[in-house]
Amino acid sequence: MIYLVGSNLEFDGVKTLVLNEIKFNKFSVNLAEFDALVLTSKNSVNALRFNQISPTDLQIYSIGEGTSHAASEFGFAQIYTAKNAHGNDFAAEIAPFIKGKKTLFLRALETASSVGEILRKSGVNLTQIIAYENVFKPLNEEQKPPKNSAIIFTSPSAVRNFTRNFGWDESYKAVSIGLTTAKELEAFASPIVSAQQNINACVSLAKTLL
Repeated sequence: MIYLVGSNLEFDGVKTLVLNEIKFNKFSVNLAEFDALVLTSKNSVNALRFNQISPTDLQIYSIGEGTSHAASEFGFAQIYTAKNAHGNDFAAEIAPFIKGKKTLFLRALETASSVGEILRKSGVNLTQIIAYENVFKPLNEEQKPPKNSAIIFTSPSAVRNFTRNFGWDESYKAVSIGLTTAKELEAFASPIVSAQQNINACVSLAKTLL
């Protein structure tokens, strides 16, 4: 059986385990004061919506297609989608474009990568706002995947929430959406990293493991 952790998307033959909920923080910011906005998750876009902050004509630097789509739907027009969807590589890629520019980074409370630190060290005039946090939401033990399941993890927090709730069985086959998530898994598993950083590719990969 295939299990998907850290996303509420549904796929045929895949069971979804939602072990978290996103809590948006209240904040106020004038986007017109910035030259650029860095987005590493669609949750950052949803945080703007939650706080009723309107889009302005500034340059968006997005970590992936899903985040770019959310930014476009919200009303942003100038969107650069990075070639690198891994956190630290993403920061290194966009840093030359925004060096010296007044840049806003809407981030999670806990992050597995060092995007903000890398951008600051690269000379970016960076303002960071903690826009949301990932809150653990436990599930019943009956929902624990059986032995030999293929389990897809979409973020480091998905790994932490899963193991906190269910522990780990050495028969599980772990699929990771990216390198930072894989690093979180390496203490107790040998994850297979998807060649593409999207959930569809992860599901296709997981199906080859069963």
